[in-house]
Amino acid sequence: MRALIILLLLTGAARAEPSNEKLFYVGLAMAPPTYLLGVALHEGSHALAAVAVGADVTEVHLFPPGIDPAVHKFRFGWTYVRGLETRGEKIFFYLAPKITDGLLLGGFAALVLTNTWPSNKYGQLALTVEATGLWVDFSKDLVLFSPHNDVTKGLHGWCMYGWKQLPARLVYAGLVAASGYVVVRGYQKTFREQGGVMSVPLLTATF
Repeated sequence: MRALIILLLLTGAARAEPSNEKLFYVGLAMAPPTYLLGVALHEGSHALAAVAVGADVTEVHLFPPGIDPAVHKFRFGWTYVRGLETRGEKIFFYLAPKITDGLLLGGFAALVLTNTWPSNKYGQLALTVEATGLWVDFSKDLVLFSPHNDVTKGLHGWCMYGWKQLPARLVYAGLVAASGYVVVRGYQKTFREQGGVMSVPLLTATF
């Protein structure tokens, strides 16, 4: 039995790493479940924030995306609560998904920028694809100014309207750029060839 285990370990170690092309298509296949997980994290963060301050969650809609009946706008998901009483509670509720995104992206950055990055290519790919979804959710509100937008509501809660939002949005832009850099580094590490050169099939196709 011990000899069989050693043989299996040696066989696994000798197996060639997946090609960048295979990783690329596996990454595409990971996109739909990553999207569903992202919506669940976003709306779940709203719901947990409401529960944390003592409010009641009346509805959490995760799938399918559609028209939010409260504001008649297309959304990927929505959360209804009641009992948010103070300004601080409302701001916390609106910005809760950004806090979740920021914490998880911080953990991803710790993996990418230290020696704790996993050696398994599929593990690297799964982490990087998920980080991409987190970054999209974190960054998309930077250029959205609708009064129904979470970040806009949060800034309004701090009495920031019009140009008064500029300093906060500049800080937000800096965080978006920094976290975006970390995600790029994740792709570089995942798709790096043995010679140290990154090659992604979509970018190296011959036309």
